[in-house]
Amino acid sequence: MAVPFWIKQVWEFRSALVVILTPLLLLPLPLALPGTESSCGYIILIMAIYWITEAIPLAVTSLIPLILFPLTGIMTSKEVSKAYFTDTNWLFIGGLMIAVGIENSGLHRRIAIRVLMLFGTKPRRLMAGFMVTTFFLSMWISNTATTAMMLPIIEAVFIQLKENELKTARQEKQDSRRTEEEEFTNIAVGVKHLYGQDNPALKADEDIELEVTVMPSADATAEPVELTEEQMKLEEAVSQQMDRLIKGITLCVPYAASIGGTATLTGTAPNLVLAGQFEIIFPNATQDISFGTWMAYSFPNAFVMLLFTYAWLSWLFIGFGLSDMKTLFKCTEKSQGEINADEVLRQEYKKLGGIRWEEGTVLVVFILTALLWFFRKPGFMPGWGQIFNDNASDGTVAMAMAFILFILPRERPQLLCSSRVGLRKSVPPIVDWPTMQKKFPWSVALLLAGGFALASGATKSGFSVWMGNQLAFLGSLEPWLICFVITIVVCLFTECSSNTATTTLFVPILAQLAQVLQIHPLFLLISPVLAASLAFMLPVATPPNAIAFSYGHLKVLDLVKAGWVLNIIGVLVLTFFINTFGISYFHLNSFPDWAALPSSINSTAMPMNSSNTTTSI
Repeated sequence: MAVPFWIKQVWEFRSALVVILTPLLLLPLPLALPGTESSCGYIILIMAIYWITEAIPLAVTSLIPLILFPLTGIMTSKEVSKAYFTDTNWLFIGGLMIAVGIENSGLHRRIAIRVLMLFGTKPRRLMAGFMVTTFFLSMWISNTATTAMMLPIIEAVFIQLKENELKTARQEKQDSRRTEEEEFTNIAVGVKHLYGQDNPALKADEDIELEVTVMPSADATAEPVELTEEQMKLEEAVSQQMDRLIKGITLCVPYAASIGGTATLTGTAPNLVLAGQFEIIFPNATQDISFGTWMAYSFPNAFVMLLFTYAWLSWLFIGFGLSDMKTLFKCTEKSQGEINADEVLRQEYKKLGGIRWEEGTVLVVFILTALLWFFRKPGFMPGWGQIFNDNASDGTVAMAMAFILFILPRERPQLLCSSRVGLRKSVPPIVDWPTMQKKFPWSVALLLAGGFALASGATKSGFSVWMGNQLAFLGSLEPWLICFVITIVVCLFTECSSNTATTTLFVPILAQLAQVLQIHPLFLLISPVLAASLAFMLPVATPPNAIAFSYGHLKVLDLVKAGWVLNIIGVLVLTFFINTFGISYFHLNSFPDWAALPSSINSTAMPMNSSNTTTSI
């Protein structure tokens, strides 16, 4: 059935129609309900629709608060501008600058190939190697950059594996046929010798007539046709097996990247959205979200999720049983394809040469940055931040180390070469500004900043309070069940929307809901924010999924089939951790004074009542 022309025409202008019609259709809301609350809700709805449909680039949509907040009286222009660049945003910018330095030096590629060489190229080990490498790298650099770097390596390894598996299958079939022919020939010769002219006993009996039928050789007319059919079936079976393998390994990279990003505060934008908006919504909080406290909680969570993901993908695409575990921990003989794939990795590593001055310098900066982040305020011991009266933040560390990368030399300084005579020239820095301009994801930084401004406006206008009151009916449910339901909603919502935009929309609402129900805010915030990164079902859900899908090995059904189970597993893992380790680590079993609404600021911290007691699942 042909699509009518007018529908095609409307579809061509769909983005323009969304941009124009959305504000007009929602205009009755602020007109019918005058006040800053309805005005803020009007702006949030417009931004949410623009973010979901991407009718306007995400970063451009994030600039709307700069325009509409002052015009509607929610915030002044100066207040909005300040909200765009908080300390958390500088942490994000500094972290991304360090990530650009790592990418520019090629250190991430050396780490990736080296780890893969350690794991080996047997299918299950290969999948484990790619997942562990991607998981680790995405903790520190962009999930998108990690995926884009790993997938070409997969292509190179897979080509060798598939070609050699097909060649080995053909060779084994030919050897089998050759062995059968030799056996038939030997039998025929033996029979001839036993019953033929060479046997004197049979020569005496002229009445015996003997007819010896020799099995036809491979040169017979009908045999090659049968052999060709068998070869085709065999090659088809091997090809299908390798196609399943490449699907599994291609999927494991974006999945591991998304999971790895949740392990550190700077690993993915939603984590920083939570940290930044938490400071805005709860300025008097005695409990902050630092790099160390986040990693101490989220890394075990992410690692458990990685193990479940590996087990599921391995079972789905390779076949996995308890008896197969030996291939992970026991040295077994390699096939020719695996040997050649190993050679591909060795050749790729050989191309990198010895570790260069630039890589060594970046590695030192990277390790130093991670240690300073973790031990500034680790939570389980006094941190170095106390030396500066806790005035220094994780953003201070990020910007300091990023600043150093613009100073440190890319090559060994000629001043250190005592044997050199003549004029010694200066050496360019590890990162220069043209490189930073080209590689830095400015759009993500603006998206994050817009989220902080939106949170400030929602708090100051009273919209968060109004929305929290509308959700107060959830107070009849147990807190763990509320958290469980919200985590599911966010997990589904993020499949069709940017994870940063999703977090930006949900965090202010959930924070206000926690205040209304007198539940510790982090209890309702952490799991949904982590769930925003668990977008596994659709190619458009995250850039890593889209990159993997673009290689042509996957169908949408492959992502749905693998992703829906991982979404369920993810929600269950997040719910389990927040109700066990999370309660103990963040002290979530009581409602703190700093989270109380203005009307109840003078009330003391009270344990949650029987209907609001955080219980283990």
